[in-house]
Amino acid sequence: MHRYKLLIGSAMLAVVSVLLQIYKIAYPWGGIIDIDVVGVPWLISTFLFGLYGGVITSIVSALGIAVFAPTGPIGAFMKFIATIIMVVIVGVVGKIAGFGKKQLAIAFAGCLVARPVIMVFFNYFVGIPLFFGMPTGVAMQEFPVELFVIPNAILAAIDFWVAYALVFATKLKRRVNA
Repeated sequence: MHRYKLLIGSAMLAVVSVLLQIYKIAYPWGGIIDIDVVGVPWLISTFLFGLYGGVITSIVSALGIAVFAPTGPIGAFMKFIATIIMVVIVGVVGKIAGFGKKQLAIAFAGCLVARPVIMVFFNYFVGIPLFFGMPTGVAMQEFPVELFVIPNAILAAIDFWVAYALVFATKLKRRVNA
């Protein structure tokens, strides 16, 4: 694949991600987290262009979200942490073993476990203290762990399978690599 396809494709998907965040196509969950599709372009980029493309899309998107979205840098950082772990898992599995059925199941299982676990930690120790000014101990008493596990598992499933469907069911990967 030509480098220009990777760079232009990654940048275009980053713009889509930022627009999805700005125009807030989301379902609020528990008053803290939104179920959205902002991470879908990040995983589309990873499926199409590999780990490098997914990381480029993630970084450019996070910078755009930090500047243009109402959640600002804190929201952008939290979105970046939540989704970059999925980009890394999908990118590494794809690079090592490809995207057969077994490999997709492994990548999805990894995303489904890693994202919620990491985001419980980051919400309690970074997001809530920075965004709401609430100490971690108080946050742990006020917000049950399920408030972070369930929506992050849902987001992992949405981001992964919507991206998968858009890339493989539409034969987009074959068209981009042609």
